[in-house]
Amino acid sequence: MAKYEITKSIDVDELNKRSGLPTGKKRTLAFGAIIADRVEVRDMDRFTYLGEPYRTKTAELNDACRLIAEDLPSASNPALTSTPALTIAPDPVIAPAPTPVKPAARLQWEPLSSSIPASRAKVPGGWLISITNGGMTFYPDPNHSWDGASL
Repeated sequence: MAKYEITKSIDVDELNKRSGLPTGKKRTLAFGAIIADRVEVRDMDRFTYLGEPYRTKTAELNDACRLIAEDLPSASNPALTSTPALTIAPDPVIAPAPTPVKPAARLQWEPLSSSIPASRAKVPGGWLISITNGGMTFYPDPNHSWDGASL
């Protein structure tokens, strides 16, 4: 579909999406607006702007727009095809080798000898300590030398 850029502000009539009849609402399209689906009907041009249908006088629109993208031939619209479509074979696709999936890291919890239920897990830089009733803390011990007993 051809696209046009508005080069100066123009007044347009809003059209009903279903019937294509004017709704009575006027709108001004500003400089730089992009319109598409332009069709000439007698002395008026119908087009879409941001997916909404509008119309204005052909002469006014011709003075206020410039073509920025032309219709390209396509198999879906044979009316636009002036030359046979060039068929290009796709390059063979080489699937990348599957990357090995690492197993999910799991914490190995060790129960602590304590008057309250608690456990510890070795983590980088120390221990993660969990109390069964809901608390958790980190004990720094880079060499993991703590034996789990109170000091």
